[in-house]
Amino acid sequence: MDYILVSFLGLMVGGIVNALADSLPVQRQINMPSCRTCGAPRPLRAWLGVVGLLTRARSCPYCGTLRGLRAPILDVVAILGTLWIFVYQPSLDRFMSSLLVTAIFLLIAVIDLEHRLILHVVSVPAGAVIGLLGVLSPTPGPLRTLAGGAVGFIAVLGLFLLGEAFAKAVSRLRGRILEEVAFGFGDVNLAALIGLAVGWPGVVAALLVGMLAAGLFSLVYLIIMLARKRYTAFVPIPYGPFLIFGALLVYF
Repeated sequence: MDYILVSFLGLMVGGIVNALADSLPVQRQINMPSCRTCGAPRPLRAWLGVVGLLTRARSCPYCGTLRGLRAPILDVVAILGTLWIFVYQPSLDRFMSSLLVTAIFLLIAVIDLEHRLILHVVSVPAGAVIGLLGVLSPTPGPLRTLAGGAVGFIAVLGLFLLGEAFAKAVSRLRGRILEEVAFGFGDVNLAALIGLAVGWPGVVAALLVGMLAAGLFSLVYLIIMLARKRYTAFVPIPYGPFLIFGALLVYF
């Protein structure tokens, strides 16, 4: 019975993350589940991606737009992730805090993958929640939590400023503005969130693992594009999911 209840909780988490990932990038506020094309409210059976897929309610009844597979896939990922956290963190307080932190990072990763945005409307309240969880927890505790957040913010802020300087230099050489940089300010905020979640010195390992993962992905992508003779310089990739990968690896 416990696993059934936990699976249902995971399904609810997936539904909430899906709804927020649909509304926040467009309107910067929380809305009821609605069609991303016309904005019409989704029927109740289409609120959850898995339920909508099983009941064949994937198309918007107003504009006919077919809902993508992100929603049901994310629901399944949320269910499996929640079950894993339940097994790994059986105590109620650790389970709930771990689930909340994971859900926040999952939301940020989905939005960054789809829109290449890490929204202040997500990172600011998330920072307050994750920071409070860390401060109230025996580990990492107040000092290590706040130190981790500060180190994460300052470290990636330095990379952000270096990227801005590099972009300006390249723009002068090319004679046109280079709009894409390796790190945006949203990544700076994300690094602070990661620091609050894993504390000091875990933030160092989390950021290094995330950057290494991003570098390996970029190398593989570069090799594939060169082999296909489709290489283009300064193609941006979302760094958020890689940083989050490092964060969750250290967090758990």
